[in-house]
Amino acid sequence: MIKFKHVYKIYEKDIKALDDISFEIKSGELVFITGPSGAGKTTILNLLYREDTPAMGTILVNNTDISHLKGSKIAKYRRSIGFVFQDFKLLFDRCVFDNIALPLEIIKANTQYIKNAVMEYIKKIGLLGKEKLNPWHLSGGEKQKVAIARALITSPSIILADEPTGNLDDFSAWEIITMLTDANKKGATVVIATHNKEIISRVGGKVIKLDKGRIV
Repeated sequence: MIKFKHVYKIYEKDIKALDDISFEIKSGELVFITGPSGAGKTTILNLLYREDTPAMGTILVNNTDISHLKGSKIAKYRRSIGFVFQDFKLLFDRCVFDNIALPLEIIKANTQYIKNAVMEYIKKIGLLGKEKLNPWHLSGGEKQKVAIARALITSPSIILADEPTGNLDDFSAWEIITMLTDANKKGATVVIATHNKEIISRVGGKVIKLDKGRIV
């Protein structure tokens, strides 16, 4: 379960990225965070990933105040989260296989298990035969598929996705959304930041609408 209690995030020059935000997300829910650019969508995801901390307020994940986590406890917490970044954040000095395998390598999974699990995901995302390619050679949709496979490979309990369909054609966008909704059907809590109203309308789920750092 995720709870934001009167959360503020203030940047330089007293700019409020988040202004007294409170909401609750139940375990296993599919939630869309929507609003115009600069509304605070990415800030919420970064706070949940413990990439940042609030100026004031409390953020609880499974009854733990994540703002107070330090050092190795932050790394341990992040292992329960899959993050799909808006700009992919793929490693361009590694091939497709190695990018997807990275989270399993971090938790020191068995080598054979890594090989089997990664190849299963490569088949699932339709990139069989491209596993040794550098991500530079992939289309935008293919890069996003690799990013999502990397986020899902450890079966995280929470999945965060920041504008996962941005700049993709309709077909690729729906492939990406289907991967996320399938993960939700298997029990993961999925939080998607998007301004795409059509996707929200067709998929359904809980919607948190932001404007200028406040819930509206």
